Amino acid sequence: MPVWRRYLVKEPTGRLVELPSRQYDRADDGTAPIPDYAGRCVELVSAVLVGKQGAAPTVTEVAFTKLYFDQSGFVDAAKRERMIRLMLESCADRRGRRPVRRTGGTDGKALAERADAARSELMRDFEWAPAPAEVTAALFVLGPPGGGTPLH
Repeated sequence: MPVWRRYLVKEPTGRLVELPSRQYDRADDGTAPIPDYAGRCVELVSAVLVGKQGAAPTVTEVAFTKLYFDQSGFVDAAKRERMIRLMLESCADRRGRRPVRRTGGTDGKALAERADAARSELMRDFEWAPAPAEVTAALFVLGPPGGGTPLH
């Protein structure tokens, strides 16, 4: 079953515009910048669609995030690494095993504080909490659940 990705960028006017996945990938892997986004942070809708070639795909996942571009128009690698580090740190208190004991006590409180701080920083710098109307607009552009414009 084929899987597609679609990206929408929120313009300063509030309008959602398509960012072709190939263009995004090239800016992400450092092969071709997107000059219009150079030095900017954009609000990005990332969607995963599943379906058959030529048939109407189904939107299976939608995420709203902030994406940073460096001064050249490439996806900012340092910001991406920071986001990944914060994602990992935010899970520190959710491990399936008990915290490591140190000198007779646990560091569970320290882990929880570190995880909370990472979650706060992650939300502040990388999460886009869209208004309900923005979610509706994104879903409209992506197509109705279980149907829409066939992807090629």
